[in-house]
Amino acid sequence: MSPVTALLAGTAVPAAPVPARPSRPTVGFPSLPGGGRAALAVECSSRPQKKGTKHHMKTRPKKTQPWDIKRRPTQYPPLPQLPPDWTLVASSATVDAEQAPAPVLEVAAAAAPAAAD
Repeated sequence: MSPVTALLAGTAVPAAPVPARPSRPTVGFPSLPGGGRAALAVECSSRPQKKGTKHHMKTRPKKTQPWDIKRRPTQYPPLPQLPPDWTLVASSATVDAEQAPAPVLEVAAAAAPAAAD
């Protein structure tokens, strides 16, 4: 008899037995009322969702018109040559302070003023 039915009927319900504490921990396995352990079951989705790139590739706009299917990227003419006073430096090229040559300063030998006696 359930506790609710027993309460409505006015009879006393015996207390549920307290399961004995297991001697070792039950990590990952829920305890059953009888003191045993149950294994966890893995439930899979019936409609799994696509993730990231797979979703974008499946839902991207499709080309359906013949003129659009045959269309290719625009071909631009090559860039003209740079002027001779310009130099092209790669973005990964860096100059460290230890490797950079020290600037050469030319100091003109100036005549020191004569000391007044």
